[in-house]
Amino acid sequence: MTANPPELRFRRVHPAALALGAITLVWVLTFSILVVKKQNGFWSVDFDMGIYDQAVWLLARGQSFITVRGLPAFGHHANFGLYLFAPASWLGAGPNFLNVTQVVVLGLGVVPIYLLGRYRRLSPWSAAALAAAFLLHPALQFFTAELFHPETIALTPLLMAYLCATKRSWRWFAFWAIFAVMWKEDVALAMAMLGIIIALRSKNSSGEKQISNRTVGLITFTASVGWIIFVSQILIPGVSGHSAHYGELYSGVGGSAGGMLSTLIHDPGNITSRLASSETQHFGWQLLAPYGLTSLLAPIELLIGLPQFILDAISNYPWTRTITFRYAAIPLVAATLAMVEGVAFACRRAARVKNLRLVTSGVRFLSLAVLACAVLATFSWGPSPIGNSYQDGWWPLTENTRQEAQQGALDAVPDDATVSASYTLVPQLSGRSEIYSFPNPWKSQNWGVTGSKNRNPQRIEWLVIDRYITDAQGQKLLDSLIAKGKFKKVFDQDGMWVARRINP
Repeated sequence: MTANPPELRFRRVHPAALALGAITLVWVLTFSILVVKKQNGFWSVDFDMGIYDQAVWLLARGQSFITVRGLPAFGHHANFGLYLFAPASWLGAGPNFLNVTQVVVLGLGVVPIYLLGRYRRLSPWSAAALAAAFLLHPALQFFTAELFHPETIALTPLLMAYLCATKRSWRWFAFWAIFAVMWKEDVALAMAMLGIIIALRSKNSSGEKQISNRTVGLITFTASVGWIIFVSQILIPGVSGHSAHYGELYSGVGGSAGGMLSTLIHDPGNITSRLASSETQHFGWQLLAPYGLTSLLAPIELLIGLPQFILDAISNYPWTRTITFRYAAIPLVAATLAMVEGVAFACRRAARVKNLRLVTSGVRFLSLAVLACAVLATFSWGPSPIGNSYQDGWWPLTENTRQEAQQGALDAVPDDATVSASYTLVPQLSGRSEIYSFPNPWKSQNWGVTGSKNRNPQRIEWLVIDRYITDAQGQKLLDSLIAKGKFKKVFDQDGMWVARRINP
């Protein structure tokens, strides 16, 4: 007689994990629909949707100069992760694929948060509540509304890297750390701080022969700092021929690491006043309040986002000090990790009480309090369909009566043509070797770095212009090009205007 085949055993999935999965699915579907509507409704713009879509298209075809930005791909940022989109680009994927992928990756951030909570001995329902609070954080929702940015793709890998470091799974830690940093050089700032945290943790007490935390932390810190120096001082200047362009963000405090240090020594008030400004305080409040300030219970984890938070606070521009843009991505990672660790810390302290029922009730209450704060923040600040900011212009909620004319203008342009287009049309035309934001290349505007020489306007074969958003100087330039017989109008409907060069 033959033995019966072994019974297949399936590990039971806890209802809390199933509930979290359902919530995540709703979240991903909701924001995927919204980002597709935003792109298809002509609500995206050249900076930065057009930049990154063209970058992916170029890298997938062995090219690199982003004509939307006026910089080579790696003279702009070290976004090596964009190569992973090359196969999709070969198959015709464009902005919608990038945007939906970003939504999915952000939604998957609940996985490391839930697993970290369980590893810290939180109950399944408590861990699920904290992961759901992450989805309800307004900053995460605003990242989807801003559309694709590489540093937000790094958010979930960063969470995974921390989880693996906590569990001392060093091979997987190395994988997720490298995967996170490859999306943008800024992520290495967070990784360097994580290296310090790893080094400060006590070594394994199990007696096993494993690599020590101090060694891993030192390697992580050194590699991260080395990568930042390489990218900012060698890669970007070597590829672009200019110093790193984002130094312009910090021109008020020195414009470079050395300049900032000099400012800190000779004019410290210039920096401390920015750090203590009402904008910075409000920025910090909106990062921490959705988690009920529980992140403050784990200040060590907040160090992961401290360098980026400081850079956001001292920049020249207010949009770096708000949760509505991707500059808050790394600080949000730190706040989220600190939230989980803070709740776990409170639970460990409460465990000293011998009344088990009281401890269990306290843990549930704290987790529910975090979730309640996140729900309140979503209602008050968030751009989701249940948030007060939903109708503040983040999404196309009304019918676009000009969409037929806009699409007709795009259809008139050959796929391989060199084009100069209005900034709202650039992301619709960015899958080509050369696409410029009008009035480039006739007049430099948001092109390269200060003093960069623009390209020869004779390269432009087609103009695609939305006259409703073109200023007086742009209109004058268009009229001049037509009057000189350089272009011939081929489409003119509802403010959409297309012309082709007739004397190349």
